[in-house]
Amino acid sequence: MIVGVSVTKSTLWRGINEEFSNVYHYDAAADTTSQQIADSVVAAERALHGSNVTFKGVKVWGPTDGPKEQSVMLLQQTLTGNGSQLSGVPTAKELAIVVQWDTGRKNSRGGRIFLRKYIHLGMMSGGTEDMAKGNTAMVAAVTDPVVTYANKVKNAVGISGANITDKKGRGLPLGTAAQVLPHMHTRQFRR
Repeated sequence: MIVGVSVTKSTLWRGINEEFSNVYHYDAAADTTSQQIADSVVAAERALHGSNVTFKGVKVWGPTDGPKEQSVMLLQQTLTGNGSQLSGVPTAKELAIVVQWDTGRKNSRGGRIFLRKYIHLGMMSGGTEDMAKGNTAMVAAVTDPVVTYANKVKNAVGISGANITDKKGRGLPLGTAAQVLPHMHTRQFRR
């Protein structure tokens, strides 16, 4: 069964707490619980985000690869606490690091199709102010922890059979490594 996982977070921007989330889809094996998947994704996100990002909640629903009327909420929890990055350069709030995985598929023009996630860190450890504003390329000290995070969420932190997919259940080829694009990208908060 393909399940969706959404971790909602917030950060103060222009005097207002802006909420944002990342949604992941997993091919969950029969012996994998929604709680296990939620806990693994939340733990990976907490380790990556800055202390200026507050965790609000997590939801797991599914199946996402069938008709909408068959999808049900499997888990819904309120979260407390912040990200664990305690020091670094605050990032521009509407800039995000882009993580991508090559799906092994091609579009109609022959270009590769990527599964992409936009990560609003809140704080950039190991970077400079120019990197946090998207003016210069990020160095390995910034991108390496993001790659580690991406590989953790790719396999739901080692839970057997819980592998990341797109929302229709199309998985990644075996051994697909995460890539981080070299510059921050604008990804506005939804209003």
